[in-house]
Amino acid sequence: MSRASTNPVQGHPSGSPADICLLVEGGYPYLLGGVSSWVDSFIRNLPDRSFHVVAFTVSAQPRRRKFDLPGNVIAQTDVVIDDCPPGVMPMVRSGRRIEALVADLRVLLTEGTGPAWTQFAREIASSGLAQRALLDSRAAWIAFQRIYDEVIPGAPLVDVFWTWRFLARSVLAIATAPIPAARTYHAISTGYPGLFGARAKALTGNPFLITEHGIYTNERRIELSIADWIYESSAAGYDVDSAVPELRKLWLSAFNAMAQISYDCADLITTQFRVNQQYQMQDGAPPAKLRAIPNGIELAQFSTIVRNRAPRRPTVLLVGRLVPIKDIRTFIQAMALLRRAVPDLDAMIIGPDDEDPAYAAECRHLVQQLGLQGTVRFLGRVPDVRSYFGSVDVLALTSISEAQPLSVLEAGAAGVPAVTTDVGSCREILEGPPGTGPEGAGGFVVGACDPQATADALARLLLDPALRDRMGEALRARIHAVFDQRRVIAMYEDVYDSLLHRSPGE
Repeated sequence: MSRASTNPVQGHPSGSPADICLLVEGGYPYLLGGVSSWVDSFIRNLPDRSFHVVAFTVSAQPRRRKFDLPGNVIAQTDVVIDDCPPGVMPMVRSGRRIEALVADLRVLLTEGTGPAWTQFAREIASSGLAQRALLDSRAAWIAFQRIYDEVIPGAPLVDVFWTWRFLARSVLAIATAPIPAARTYHAISTGYPGLFGARAKALTGNPFLITEHGIYTNERRIELSIADWIYESSAAGYDVDSAVPELRKLWLSAFNAMAQISYDCADLITTQFRVNQQYQMQDGAPPAKLRAIPNGIELAQFSTIVRNRAPRRPTVLLVGRLVPIKDIRTFIQAMALLRRAVPDLDAMIIGPDDEDPAYAAECRHLVQQLGLQGTVRFLGRVPDVRSYFGSVDVLALTSISEAQPLSVLEAGAAGVPAVTTDVGSCREILEGPPGTGPEGAGGFVVGACDPQATADALARLLLDPALRDRMGEALRARIHAVFDQRRVIAMYEDVYDSLLHRSPGE
């Protein structure tokens, strides 16, 4: 029996197939953030379609909902990726079969192809084998020793073992979780949701769609590059030509393999902007499957926001979670530099701080170290961020990875210009398509991890009201022309309809 748990939503018949099974990792409905807000808004803007939400979590993650599920969500399933079922008790004579399946797991986690994953998923479904056989048995240990010798010899055996065990167990959790009945499976990333969607496609034959906000493999690469919990041995010595892979490479190869499997099995792959498609193709996505659909916002919510012209301190706003990928530390350092040009600066940070408490504490300590207690304010979660847009001068975004940030779209719809790092579609949002010209810019784009460039760009806007107004109005016009929620939802409606009417194998 799988460790996944399903909760039908009151008022909906249990077991009835959903129109769309939405597959989401690490966020909705338990964490706030841009992607979670997008998911909630997306479901609410498709009231005539029913949804079954599958949330991929880890056992340590608190599962208290931060979102009330919309009325068209008929059920929610949690899949805990670090907890898979024991499966049937292996027989002594099953040793060779177990070793073969573990070898298949190694291929899936290092190379990854759609056909290999399809065959493995069917084998697991028919055999009933899971953790007892493929992780805990003697045959599994013998197979792991071969993997160690072939993939990462010389590295600390214990560290390799626990890395392998987590990755293999997570694949088994995906391979054994119940598949909700649905007409279409829609993953909001590759990784574990994409792997689950590929399995659903293989076992049900129903359409499978991927939407990527940020490119999953890029985001995992950034997280792994700064992770301090991964032990790197000296197995490679000081030889720059050494090909000995270390644990970070083992993790990265697994995420790359999951992306390849997801792309192989998907019927269609969407992202918010065309630059992302280059990364998707580098990760193995077939160009014929790619389609760009931008984020959308409900413009009516911002049309009534009036710019506050009353005297106040020059104000900069950052909207984002206090996590390393948002690089809040660079924002704080930039505020220390900006205050030299704008002494009465008011800098606000809106966003939750409970996802990475240690990092949030570092950010608060940095404010104290730099003497910014009267300048930088942590407002945490707020009931409605829109209420701040009329009283801020510039939006700042210092992330080291983004897709199409909602904060820039929403502030821009209210006429607030922005200074952002050159990540995701930020340049496209602020400057428009190539050839638009500087007169249409809605702000400035700077390099990532560059406090001085961020401070200089913000100073230009804060000290020049005419430039600020001109850029704010240019950004407002672009947002209203391109990112209307109604237009975007119509594009997804067309995608769902086309997939449902597609002939098998088309």
